[in-house]
Amino acid sequence: MQVAQGSSTVLDIQRELNRLGYNAGPVDGVMGARTRAAIQAYQRDHDLLVDGQPTASLLSHVRDTAGSGRSGPTGPAPEPSSQQIADIQDALRTLGYEGGRPSGRLTAETRAAIRSYESAHNLLASGQPSAALLEHMRRSIQTAPGASAAVDADTIAGIQDELRLRGYQIPRVTGQMDAQSRQAIRDYQQGQGVAVTGEPSAALLADLRAVRTEPVPATGLTREQRAAAQRALSARGYPAGPPDGVLGPRSRDAIRAFQADNDIRPSGELTSRTMAQLGLGRTETVAEPPAIQARPYRVRARDDFSDGDYTRNPAWRIASGRFQVRGRGLNSTMVPPSERTEAMGRQILGSLLQQQLGFTLPGQETAAAAYLPTRFGPEFRITTLVSGSSEAHSHIDLGPYRGDKLNQGYRLNYRTSQSRPLQLIVVNDSGISVIASARLSLEGGGPHRLVWTRDAEGRMRVTHNDAILIDLVDRTANETFDGFSLINAGGDWTLYEVILEDRG
Repeated sequence: MQVAQGSSTVLDIQRELNRLGYNAGPVDGVMGARTRAAIQAYQRDHDLLVDGQPTASLLSHVRDTAGSGRSGPTGPAPEPSSQQIADIQDALRTLGYEGGRPSGRLTAETRAAIRSYESAHNLLASGQPSAALLEHMRRSIQTAPGASAAVDADTIAGIQDELRLRGYQIPRVTGQMDAQSRQAIRDYQQGQGVAVTGEPSAALLADLRAVRTEPVPATGLTREQRAAAQRALSARGYPAGPPDGVLGPRSRDAIRAFQADNDIRPSGELTSRTMAQLGLGRTETVAEPPAIQARPYRVRARDDFSDGDYTRNPAWRIASGRFQVRGRGLNSTMVPPSERTEAMGRQILGSLLQQQLGFTLPGQETAAAAYLPTRFGPEFRITTLVSGSSEAHSHIDLGPYRGDKLNQGYRLNYRTSQSRPLQLIVVNDSGISVIASARLSLEGGGPHRLVWTRDAEGRMRVTHNDAILIDLVDRTANETFDGFSLINAGGDWTLYEVILEDRG
């Protein structure tokens, strides 16, 4: 249904909805995003068909409600929708109230936060979510000291539309910020490698539109090559959807995430550099992982530190830093470098670490490094039980090493500050390459069991408490390893158990 500009029906609906506490925007008779959202909120609250249309019958219903002095439907108040609850939880968090994460479930914590907000704003402390409460909170956010400049409804609607085109979970374009829109913005910002704020802006909309309209590279790929890239992305932990050769929203988001993790401009296009980083040439395809005839594993080394001594049975060696057996685990603590450390001292420490490890971990001049010299083959299973601290600088690197460089080989690199904290990398004389990444939290909640396997064909799988995080094929390092090393580059980390196995 098309509504003419300056419609008297729209003007009357706006006036009445504003009187009832629904934010329909300025009373100007123009049907915009805020007016439509207010109509939809009113229709939901009164068990009407939610179509957002400003009809004469709707105006009559609104006038009857306003005339009776009610701001809700006849009879018992309807149960708030999960979306409305999530939006209120998001608003509470923005305003500094501890109402829980935007789960859409009305918990005791959320009710208590609502009451605190209502009391602070001289409202009836009911603890009940409602459309009027949500609008009151949104106005509080807009007028809060230090709040960023208000973003108009058209900009928000444009952002929602662009994100929907990319497959983000935004059910409808309303022109109003809600929990789902804010989370979608955060997810997009993480994939782009920029500051994660969850806030809409004109700059964000311009960036979304610029990326979407970026020209496709002139050297086009065949459908088979695009399908090969999709399989390669999914194998490296970047879900690209079905390998059908069609680059839809999921595929382009996977491409952008992969590009951002590999220092490639996140355009969402399969550029030549992206294809090369995926290990694909102009005619290569990625075959389905072959069936593997499993042979039994043999244990090469195992330590649970139950004897309280890391220097024997088996014998660990310390390359740098300080380690101790504490709480039946091998523990080390690394604090951030002091701001007062003189530049020359930092340079000397960095040079020593360079000699011991092969390279200095980014942002660190010092690290605690322990290693267990044990030769094992490229078909391995490494089981670790580990826990760490939640400081922003927490950073640990572990895995098999080759030669006299403690981090040359395949490595699991975990850094709290990254959007995808766990990275599977390969380190050799050419440098460092990220071959997969995953979201994971190793802080708190007791020890975490990581199991890392690699078979004869180079297929690697990393699981966390039996949940698969990474599953891919990489044949970069196919030689025997010389041991296992643990490098603490920040935070308090404890290794409770390690089991090194290979196939004989």
